[in-house]
Amino acid sequence: MKSESRGLVISLMVFFLWGTIITGPFRYFAYAFRDFFLWIFNHAGAPSIAISFLVPILMVASMLFLLVLGTKKYASYTAGICALLSLLYYLFHCVLQSSFDSVSFVVVIGLALALVFIIFRVDKGSLWLSDAYVFSLPVLLFFELVLAPFFGIFPHLQTAVSGLWTIPSDSLGFRFEDFLGLPALLWGFLLFAVLLIPVCFLAKGRKKG
Repeated sequence: MKSESRGLVISLMVFFLWGTIITGPFRYFAYAFRDFFLWIFNHAGAPSIAISFLVPILMVASMLFLLVLGTKKYASYTAGICALLSLLYYLFHCVLQSSFDSVSFVVVIGLALALVFIIFRVDKGSLWLSDAYVFSLPVLLFFELVLAPFFGIFPHLQTAVSGLWTIPSDSLGFRFEDFLGLPALLWGFLLFAVLLIPVCFLAKGRKKG
């Protein structure tokens, strides 16, 4: 399968299963980038609206770097690196919350699976797993920038999908409300659409699998 087709399939799977335990490792991976950049700008005293632009841009820049790795000879190791980062951030989160939950098992399984793929040179498995981690970043941005303000307008729809999707109350998209007199949904959609262009471009030309 071509790399862009694989990325699309993986993105849709992660999107529709976003709130389930299955995608736990990928959610924590994506939130690791979001929360790290948020922490930097919050401590730097950056304006809230600036953070709404800068954090998504840096998240996509990080993803583009990972996609570039997917074109190199060590693409098979990307899954292991991503899985390790996901586990470390999950442990950090658990320490802050002073508790562990059922996701811990799946996060560990994600790392174990990545290591098995690397050790036994299951390249196709590594490529699919790494894409699940990498493409969780634009999936999270879609929730943050587009779905969050959308459900803010139609809260009854959010209630209908609450068992599958969870929209954080501090989503970046809410910060756009009334900026320059435009609704948050419009800002979020435009920013997401612009950031998606380089992602689609670099999703091509990587290893097939």
